[in-house]
Amino acid sequence: MKKEKSNHNKKSSNTDDGIQREIYRRLQGDSKIDVSHLKVEVKNGSVILKGKVDTEEEKNNIENVAASVKGVINVENHLHLGIGVAHGITTIVSQISPTGNAKHDEKGRTEFF
Repeated sequence: MKKEKSNHNKKSSNTDDGIQREIYRRLQGDSKIDVSHLKVEVKNGSVILKGKVDTEEEKNNIENVAASVKGVINVENHLHLGIGVAHGITTIVSQISPTGNAKHDEKGRTEFF
């Protein structure tokens, strides 16, 4: 995502460190975004997003938040989908027996029938 104009300069409050802090502040304020696996790098107003997210929607939302910060010139989104809470819940639900019947084999593994 490219932005055409920027007021980025080292004397303003929108230094790279200031931009990075503001991006993290905004992301932490959004309950739908998990920042624990994110890394935000800023150099000369260019933002690079790295880390894992649960959904494509979360990936796009993070990019939009970063792009909305004053002083950001462009955003490179290197976020990738990882195994997170949403994936874990889906995995657990897919293993639940529709009949509610289960037995354990000699090695302690659960079998549904």
